[in-house]
Amino acid sequence: MPPEPAYSFTIPSVEDDTTLECRIYHPADLGKTLLHHNDTNSLKGAIFAHPYAPLGGSYDDPVVLLVAATLTDLGYVVGTFNFRGAGGSHSKTSWTGKGEVEDYCSVVGVVMHYLRTLQHSARQGSELLSPIMSADERNVPGAKGSHGERPLSILLGGYSYGSLVLARLPPIQAMQQRFGEATMGTAAAEIVQRARTLAKQTLKAVEDERQHHLKASRERGAIPEDAPSSPVRHGRTFPVLIGGEETDSADRRRSRDTPRSMDLGRKSVDFPKRFKTHMRHGSALQEGHPLSEIDKSHPPTGIGDGGDGLSPLLVNARYLLVSPVLLPLTTNIAPPGPPAPQLGLRGRSADSKAGALFLQHATLAIFGTNDTFTSNRRLRAWATKTEREAAGGFEWQAVEGAGHFWREEGVMQKLRERVTKWVETLR
Repeated sequence: MPPEPAYSFTIPSVEDDTTLECRIYHPADLGKTLLHHNDTNSLKGAIFAHPYAPLGGSYDDPVVLLVAATLTDLGYVVGTFNFRGAGGSHSKTSWTGKGEVEDYCSVVGVVMHYLRTLQHSARQGSELLSPIMSADERNVPGAKGSHGERPLSILLGGYSYGSLVLARLPPIQAMQQRFGEATMGTAAAEIVQRARTLAKQTLKAVEDERQHHLKASRERGAIPEDAPSSPVRHGRTFPVLIGGEETDSADRRRSRDTPRSMDLGRKSVDFPKRFKTHMRHGSALQEGHPLSEIDKSHPPTGIGDGGDGLSPLLVNARYLLVSPVLLPLTTNIAPPGPPAPQLGLRGRSADSKAGALFLQHATLAIFGTNDTFTSNRRLRAWATKTEREAAGGFEWQAVEGAGHFWREEGVMQKLRERVTKWVETLR
């Protein structure tokens, strides 16, 4: 059975303000993690991208849902989304893939800041930290923060076309910097604000659930054994739908009125009315409530780190590729877009770094022996070559009898088992 998202919401793409549909899935024990403040270091997130939209790919793809369910069962907060042109996301699928890369970066931003806000606010209440790390925490591999936080673990994944986009992502530090330097009115700042709104709603739900249990325990004269395990559902039907925008409309118009986004951005402002339910209406926190300090410690101006160029967060990135697609006549991960221009020497040089992050970070590639998009022989050659060149963190498996779409009997279970086995080895 597919998992139920905690939130369905929209964000603007940092590419051109195109409206993107997104979902966040919670692990069952998230509430307990947030209530036991010392456990917030265990918070970890994942983003998983879907196949090619013109062929029917979306965040409702069975493989995407399976991976999302697997990761939530393993304790991950999982973000999925529809690329531009897929599902209810605006605009059209791009030919070059540049827009899709920026779409993916946008979702990385919202998941990172969602987790960071949960971590800091659950740990410190009204004494929330900025999402910017202190100077002594930056550029220290494996270091803990001044309040004992371990590096945030983020798993970045993609299936089929989603793996092509994954291979073109910039390093996680570059994405951190982009959102750390976000200024008021920009799409990046809007994404950070949306993440904080979602986090505030989650924290309020957990606190409401805690109060509900305390009241019940007083009435029964005993403390219930079942502490809240997920955002409260009393009086509310999940998923919560959030659309519209966090930023004042005048500020957002100024952000969009740039040469880069003037023509494209305004096309994607509107979204179906059923999504335009803002958390700030009907669910505001009372003055003095610890969670009400989130907005005070993250004021609407100065969203980022002031542009000092330093990484805002300390993050460990991992990568998951399902049914990766290879460029014809090579053993390299193919960049999104038409393959023909990439066959020239200049094209190969320009894309020589595609997939290079898989050599530097823990990575799992899993594909079927009957993949119809790329032959088993070429996939094995690519995987063997990458494993040899990687710094010991690249793993791969060919699932016997599985095709590109994982529709054969029993293969989805094998996919789930292999992903589970790999994730359980990560630290």
